[in-house]
Amino acid sequence: MTRYIPLALCLLVLPVWAGLYKWTDENGKVHYSDQPPPGSVTKSETVKQPKSASPGPAVAGAKPSTAPKTSAEQEMEFRRRRLETAEAEAKAQKEADAVAEKKRNCERATAHVASLQRGGRFTRPGPTGEQIYLNDDEVAKELVNARKSADSWCK
Repeated sequence: MTRYIPLALCLLVLPVWAGLYKWTDENGKVHYSDQPPPGSVTKSETVKQPKSASPGPAVAGAKPSTAPKTSAEQEMEFRRRRLETAEAEAKAQKEADAVAEKKRNCERATAHVASLQRGGRFTRPGPTGEQIYLNDDEVAKELVNARKSADSWCK
């Protein structure tokens, strides 16, 4: 008994794939069939397009078909939209990171200018790692450089 179930399902599914045609013969009798009408019939219509029917040839400048998309086309559309969204999010994240980095650098440069303006003793590491104290001229040069840096970062 269970071996007949797949056969019954196949018989139920097959008509779904077929197209449905309606035509009237010369005697006025209406016919319905899954086969296209014979060539001698003058009045016919397609009630349901067959699933395997391919669209007609593309004409230059013609509007795209509004026929329903296949599942593969829908999947490709979904993946394309998801990729575009991911790229847009990555670009926005990169821009936000750049703005945050610029803000941090501006704050650091401004703090460096403020510390140089307060005065005091400033050191710089020497070639062998020892601390070298800056004299007043070197501090003034460092202050000029720090202001240039702060101006460039804080625009």
